[in-house]
Amino acid sequence: MATDIDSENWIPLVEFSVQKGISLSTLRRYIKSNKIAWKLLEGRYLVMDDGSFIAPRNHAGHLIDGNNIDPSSGSGDLESRMKNLEVTLMAANEEIAELKTLLAFYEEKWAQISKK
Repeated sequence: MATDIDSENWIPLVEFSVQKGISLSTLRRYIKSNKIAWKLLEGRYLVMDDGSFIAPRNHAGHLIDGNNIDPSSGSGDLESRMKNLEVTLMAANEEIAELKTLLAFYEEKWAQISKK
């Protein structure tokens, strides 16, 4: 959905990810499959934040990425809370892996710039 709409609602992927509680890899998949409005500006991907995006949720209504899970919500049984924590842990591990990849990329870029 790369568009030419000029608006102040275009924001970087990382900011959108934090605001909406969705992982960067999921956003990249959405961009690749044109499920979300995006544009490329000066080598950076920006996504449209028009308020219409709804983060995917699991069967219990919690964010799949697990960033906004309330352990006291729902039936309150231990098994349900444990599953929610597992989802949160998986999301955190995915985000850590993405951040490590991003850090390695920037370290490599910095090394290239420093050599010049």
